[in-house]
Amino acid sequence: MNSAVTGAAQRPTHRTGAVGYRPPERAHVLVAATAVGLFTTAVYALFSWRQWARFQVPSWDLGIFTQILRAYSHLQAPVVSIKGEGFMILGDHFHPLLVILAPVYAAFPSGLTLLVLQAVLIGLSTAVVTGCAVRHLGRLPGACLGLAYGLSWGLQSAVASQFHEVALALPLLALSLAALVRRDHRAAALWALPLLLVKEDLGLTVAAIGVVIVIRGSRRLGAALAVGGVAAFVITTKVILPALNPDGVWDYADDSIVSLLVTDPGAALNGLFTGVGNKAALVLLVFGITGFLALRSPLALITLPTFAWRLTSDVPFHWSTDWHYSAVLMPVVFLAVVDTLVTVRGARRFAAPIGIGALVLALVVTAWFPLWRLTDPQTYAPSHQDAAAREVLALIPDGAVVDTDITMMAYLAPRTEVYWVGNEGNPVPDYVVVNQSSGIYGGSPPTDVVDYAMSKFPEETFVEVFAEDGFLVAEHVADAD
Repeated sequence: MNSAVTGAAQRPTHRTGAVGYRPPERAHVLVAATAVGLFTTAVYALFSWRQWARFQVPSWDLGIFTQILRAYSHLQAPVVSIKGEGFMILGDHFHPLLVILAPVYAAFPSGLTLLVLQAVLIGLSTAVVTGCAVRHLGRLPGACLGLAYGLSWGLQSAVASQFHEVALALPLLALSLAALVRRDHRAAALWALPLLLVKEDLGLTVAAIGVVIVIRGSRRLGAALAVGGVAAFVITTKVILPALNPDGVWDYADDSIVSLLVTDPGAALNGLFTGVGNKAALVLLVFGITGFLALRSPLALITLPTFAWRLTSDVPFHWSTDWHYSAVLMPVVFLAVVDTLVTVRGARRFAAPIGIGALVLALVVTAWFPLWRLTDPQTYAPSHQDAAAREVLALIPDGAVVDTDITMMAYLAPRTEVYWVGNEGNPVPDYVVVNQSSGIYGGSPPTDVVDYAMSKFPEETFVEVFAEDGFLVAEHVADAD
């Protein structure tokens, strides 16, 4: 078996006319991959730590994932009160593989733990991409391509939006695609399969990997993987998610313009062209960071499922270069470049300038993306709300029930029961916490936290216990009777 795999890995070298190319020694590959992976991990961990320390919270997602990992670490079902009383989160998105992170969270129960874990997962994927590139292209071009991937804008945007389950997909995708580059189709299929447990839409990405395996000649294996990926997507979205969802549906089915095709084809067509400029810019930027060389490899086909659901979505966030949606595209395009340089006759001789060029481009693009904040001295100073935020955290005791907006969710979730203030049907909380500058209240944030709390729970009594630097806290007063 080992000789067969070795032979499969060598075939592209001879087929491309690159006879005489000597791959770096294994130790050199390992050193380069480890160095680039550790550097990337450190950069993103630093960014996340400063974001956490400054109470910069872009959404409620980190709070949700903190509640998920808290439940798993206590060997409980992942019920997420932020989404609603008794809400089973596996009926929202299907990501049971998150359970493998529970032991680390149990040892370090904090939302910051998830951010550091995400940095580590990105670093692992960077090490895989770098190792593959160094092995096939040499140390300098390989290290440059690996670092360009690690600093790519899609990963920066994912880290800036804080933890999401797709972080688990990155090393798995990188391992699967690296196996495709070396023509180890069995390994590519095996590394792809766990993606089915990361997020429901990745079933179609697994199917696309199967299609590439078919194109590369392993027809039976590739066809089985393609069919299995599609079947997993259908079963997950049509059976599992509705069965676990409180409303008996897949919540995101209607986000797609495709859902309008039968009921209103005209609206569907108009929706498809809505935001066409942003959609085109997204596609151009994904492939442009590799000088469009990724398009020369069949591995580029693996981007199609992600592009399909994003470009047909009626949610503008899905078309943007922000958030975490582009992260899974990054290992695909960079390993597609490695594949191009390996398989196109004579291309490997240009590996060094291409690798250096990719790294330079990644660094230039960074000026418009989140990592640039690390050059701002203000990033390393406390936020203007630092003291007040810490006083709020000290005020609320362990085990309390808290209604809050996005700012304090992930900070309170490890030790209290947190609910989103916008939900209907929340139980009466012990505390209501408002950050007037959280951005979720539009132009009219609450000015009187007691009035705000009683508008949510009109039969109850609350008193203000804290008001400083935009933070307002009301405490529930139990009925003396």
